[in-house]
Amino acid sequence: MSVQIGPFFYIKNKLIHNTCSLEKGRRQADKLDNSYSHEQLWDDHIRFGEYIDYPRGRVVWDITNNRAIIYIDRCINKPEIISKIKVTFELQNYTVAYDDHYRCRNCVE
Repeated sequence: MSVQIGPFFYIKNKLIHNTCSLEKGRRQADKLDNSYSHEQLWDDHIRFGEYIDYPRGRVVWDITNNRAIIYIDRCINKPEIISKIKVTFELQNYTVAYDDHYRCRNCVE
């Protein structure tokens, strides 16, 4: 099992994502992140509506605490969705956090 990092959307009960290994991640301060953006993910896989309309998040690796951080829109922070993220990103040691960047239009308003 190898931890994966990257962006995701949760649309119509489906996790749409892009992952990379920690070894391929880029370092930003004390975190490892996937350089693939939500905009790229949107353009490559979704292409309907605007990406701000849909819940999203990102999994990064916290080097200092040796664990993943699941940044997630509050409206999709539910056990069944976290479970899908855990499986998809191969996570065991993680924490869930909020960031103003990961908010859909409904949560912003």
